[in-house]
Amino acid sequence: MSLNDSVDAILVSLNDLLVREMITQDDIFANVELILQLNSKDYTSTKDLIDRLNLIKGMNAEHPSMTLAENHQLVVEAFDRFNKLIQGRFDCYYTGGIMCYLATGHQLERFHDDLDLFINLQQLMSLKDLVDSSTDFTFVSNMDHKEVNGHEYKIVYKGTSMSIGLFLFERLSDNSIISKKYYYDSQDGNKQLFVDEHHFSKNYTDMAFSNLVRYYNGTSYRMMSLESIYNSKKNARPKDRYDAGVIKGHVNMTIDYMLDIERKNNFYENHKIVSHSLIYTIEQMLQEQNNDAVNFARKGM
Repeated sequence: MSLNDSVDAILVSLNDLLVREMITQDDIFANVELILQLNSKDYTSTKDLIDRLNLIKGMNAEHPSMTLAENHQLVVEAFDRFNKLIQGRFDCYYTGGIMCYLATGHQLERFHDDLDLFINLQQLMSLKDLVDSSTDFTFVSNMDHKEVNGHEYKIVYKGTSMSIGLFLFERLSDNSIISKKYYYDSQDGNKQLFVDEHHFSKNYTDMAFSNLVRYYNGTSYRMMSLESIYNSKKNARPKDRYDAGVIKGHVNMTIDYMLDIERKNNFYENHKIVSHSLIYTIEQMLQEQNNDAVNFARKGM
């Protein structure tokens, strides 16, 4: 267990004892110097420790299934392997908190459940075919239990808890983007597919979906601009605000301001009935693959 993991474990354990009224706050404060001495580089005051505990609680990471170091190793390994698989051949952009760290070289400091990737809907089938040919990843549907928000599909790394969650978009002729959220409305017992669309203006798209090619371990990738990630996180949840603080020094604040201004030219079209979509085709293929796997397993019994 690393030093940072040890400090986290101590803070969570003390908080558990406090909640169970087995110790008091005075007991903790009387011995806080002992904790600070464990990692005086990162923690110089009681406030630093309280802020760290609040961050852990804000991420619901008090009792994780793996250590922070193990989580970081897993997410970085998945990121590296997936980039090597797709080799920059897709119209796609990483987003989310993990990119605040990977793109700036900042040391990872919190748990990450998954990676987030925007993918051009027209290339979704090609991506699925590539993943199906891989021994490292599995293409998984969330459609049966997905509500409006969330990922329609995810790409699971080696059967671990780490995955790449997909956000879908349509690329228009002027290169602007429409993000799409697909979901079933099954309240009446029938599975009708709907989509919520978020139309981004051309100017907003150009600022948010960066064409800058970045590299990690010699393999290329693209991501949403740091300005757009900062803009979406700066007034959000505690863990998002924490990520925003990590990249603030790398952000062009003029572009951040322009994103706020240009947002007024974006618009939504929600709860649109979908009659024809690639989603139907992929869902049918996944069901057939599942049926084939079940039949194969039965034959082997």
